[in-house]
Amino acid sequence: MVGRVCLVKSVFNALPLFYFSFFKAPTIVCKIIIRAQAKFLWGWGFEGKKIAWVAWDKVCSPVVGLGIKNVGKFNVALLAKWL
Repeated sequence: MVGRVCLVKSVFNALPLFYFSFFKAPTIVCKIIIRAQAKFLWGWGFEGKKIAWVAWDKVCSPVVGLGIKNVGKFNVALLAKWL
């Protein structure tokens, strides 16, 4: 189980890394990425309505959750690196 969590975490965090380090992403783009991440995490191939067992802010929490980065805050942090 730990291997699967690390794989999901690395894929979620690596996808927007390049673009977010150079460009400020619009909020709609962040929402679309979060929606795709949640659909992948909660869906697992089911076609009907999915059940989110944990709130997304808890999933993004580094202490309690899976440690998946919050997309909006991650974008701001990467842009602040250039300052």
